[in-house]
Amino acid sequence: MSKAGLTGEGALWRRDPDAPVMTCSIAALLRQRAMEDGGRVAMTWREGEGLGRMTYSEALQAAETAARWMLTHAEPGDRVAVWGRNSWQWVIAEYACAMAGLVIASWNTSWTDYEVTHALGLTEPKIILAEADTRGVDLMERARALAGDRVVENLADLATLRGAPDRPLPDPGPDAPFLIQFTSGTTGRAKGALHLQRTALNGGALRVGDGGGAPDDVFLNGAPLHHMGGSISLVLGVLVAGGTYALMGRFDAGELIRLIKDTGATRTGGVPTMVIAVLEHPDFPKEGFQMRGMGIGAADVPTPLIQRMIEAFRAPVANTYGQSECPMISKTSPSDPVEMVVRSVGRPAPQNDVKVVDIATGKTVGIGEVGEICARSPTQMHGYFNMPEATAQTIDAEGWLHTGDLGSFDAEGYLYVRGRARETIIRGGENIYPIEVETVLMQHPAVGAVAAVGVPDPKWGHQVGAAIILREGMTATAEELDAFVRERLAHFKAPRHWLFMDAFPMTASGKVRKVELAESFIPAAAS
Repeated sequence: MSKAGLTGEGALWRRDPDAPVMTCSIAALLRQRAMEDGGRVAMTWREGEGLGRMTYSEALQAAETAARWMLTHAEPGDRVAVWGRNSWQWVIAEYACAMAGLVIASWNTSWTDYEVTHALGLTEPKIILAEADTRGVDLMERARALAGDRVVENLADLATLRGAPDRPLPDPGPDAPFLIQFTSGTTGRAKGALHLQRTALNGGALRVGDGGGAPDDVFLNGAPLHHMGGSISLVLGVLVAGGTYALMGRFDAGELIRLIKDTGATRTGGVPTMVIAVLEHPDFPKEGFQMRGMGIGAADVPTPLIQRMIEAFRAPVANTYGQSECPMISKTSPSDPVEMVVRSVGRPAPQNDVKVVDIATGKTVGIGEVGEICARSPTQMHGYFNMPEATAQTIDAEGWLHTGDLGSFDAEGYLYVRGRARETIIRGGENIYPIEVETVLMQHPAVGAVAAVGVPDPKWGHQVGAAIILREGMTATAEELDAFVRERLAHFKAPRHWLFMDAFPMTASGKVRKVELAESFIPAAAS
């Protein structure tokens, strides 16, 4: 029985000192998988009208070959940038970096040249592996133009690149630097969260472990591999489970539905925007699917969406909370009552310390009170790469990572995320959490997606603005939605500004760019 839990000292959760933690390297685990069950399919992907496959033995061989080639151009500790859409070569590059003791820097395929130049200056990679972006546009020309004298190769050709075949590989330990995970950069310039092999591997382990992932599971998810949901939760989580990772070059709702059928996928999920797109797709079967488990992860998962997922996939839904800096903070369990899955992000992992603190004083708040969520976890980053000041602002002297998210604990140890601290809407001294407004609006039958933001107001400081995407074939007016909200929320939380949109401005990882969205309200608010 776990010894983790609330301490009786307010909103403070202490870890179980006996909770299992991964202590091996990624290379050692891949070799173990290849030795114990080398014929099992490690990856599968769409290839023409059929499927391509790679076993664990084949993946190990490909990773060792790629690692030897990398070490002809770089030394352990150097960085390798990967810039391309999801592919089995991307996964092999990640494995190869782990085996060579190199650090993989995952670049967002949507970046501009300005953003790539920032990443180049920050991480100084010795090798760049580029391919096409999610639209199919080749990135090689841009990569070569920006790279200077760095080695640039096509990621799609990784299997053909050869180093010295008898070159011995190093033996990087679990504390070797491994992955630079760039933050999504919804505000400011992107920072690179540096994960060690053990923090990344534990991030994958804690993501799949409590959900019961097994070797006969097929994990299908369209999360981009430049996002921690892909490179850590999927690549490494599936490796820990010993299962099969079904790859998608890019997220496409219709293709995900087809791949569920073609691969026999047993588990899937994504961020809310992805799941909504699948559920709303005309090819989604009326009878739904029978899955073993569904996962969803974001700080703003609307309650009605989780209810729809449970009904449509006939499987328990794990609502997971984490971020690039700490991939696994809390997660609901399959044994949790449905009402807790739809209301909370579960209890913290037994390996984690978690507390909620007053933003102004840093003191732990009481049960039920809202403050900033802080965590100490075997999954948390080592720090921001080459950004000591930013690291010191995020990880304090006692090792607590300050998430920037608002939340609260209940008396049973369930954690509730109330939104980003910087996204809190303060109207006339009243704090309004966007997720509360969004959750209510998602209950309206015509609303397919919603994002609430603060809109500057000369009298109140801010008013609530709601951007709405209506479900296909359905209609609703601002007046109708206003009445719907006012029946369910206090008057000061009701949106005063409305926008009906076809799509939200998004990051490549599926998050709404709320700063950009808020700017869309300003002309209407001014008039």
